[in-house]
Amino acid sequence: METTPKQQISFLVLRSLGSLIFIVAGISHLVKTAGAAARLEKAPFAHLATWIAPAETLIILSGIGLLIGGFMLLAGFKTRLASAGLLAILVPITLTVQVGSGDYGPLFKNVALIGMLIFFIVNGARHYGLDQVLKQKKKASLAPMRNGSYAAVLAVGFLVLLGSCATTSARHTTQEATARAFTKYAVLISQPNHLKAAVNTAETITKSSKYNRESFVVMACGKSVEAFRRDGAMAAEIEKGRAAGVTYMLCGMSLQQFKIPAADLVDGVEVTPNGLTYMFDLKQQGYTTVEL
Repeated sequence: METTPKQQISFLVLRSLGSLIFIVAGISHLVKTAGAAARLEKAPFAHLATWIAPAETLIILSGIGLLIGGFMLLAGFKTRLASAGLLAILVPITLTVQVGSGDYGPLFKNVALIGMLIFFIVNGARHYGLDQVLKQKKKASLAPMRNGSYAAVLAVGFLVLLGSCATTSARHTTQEATARAFTKYAVLISQPNHLKAAVNTAETITKSSKYNRESFVVMACGKSVEAFRRDGAMAAEIEKGRAAGVTYMLCGMSLQQFKIPAADLVDGVEVTPNGLTYMFDLKQQGYTTVEL
């Protein structure tokens, strides 16, 4: 809720006039210490305070506190703190000196002052105080810092964006490199009828497909070597595979097992001593291997 200029001035008047009471009281405590100490000692509840320190010491300390707090309240400087300090002094004075004295005027004057102090503890100086001046200066000094903070946030955000782009690019590069690394395929077959499935796969996995095939090896082991006899039933299938870029490798141990001499094999096939170790070698070279 906004306040009008008149209302703002009323806060200043309340704070100024109220602070004068504490300033005058503080001066009185320091100038007329003996008289104030005598009144304290005669008060009905003086024992509540004098057990802490002698009456004269308490009067001097309270006078200093009232004077400092009064001037702080008048200037509107650390208003909440000043009001809390004055309240801490005023309440014991009221309880020890005013309560039970039979003079209700000073008692309710202190009660009214307590209410005023609570108001300023809750609200602060509100208007025309040093608190407001310092607050404005603080805002002005923080403005460049905020601008710098915004710039820093933008810079960090930009760096994060660049980092994410670089990470994404690196991930894509890695994926592409991985895809390129898996462009060589090898199929291990063990039965003659496996040859047809291997050739069909080679025709599907081409360079133009998503598999980006560079080479395709069919490694024949076991009984599958019989499919490679010259003038055998699989001759046409072998030619289809060769047209699709298939390289045929035959296991030497399997040829010996089934007593198939090299002269009986179709043209264009290669023989390796051990088909299984050959597959291991291909895998180490980056081939994707499948066993049928």
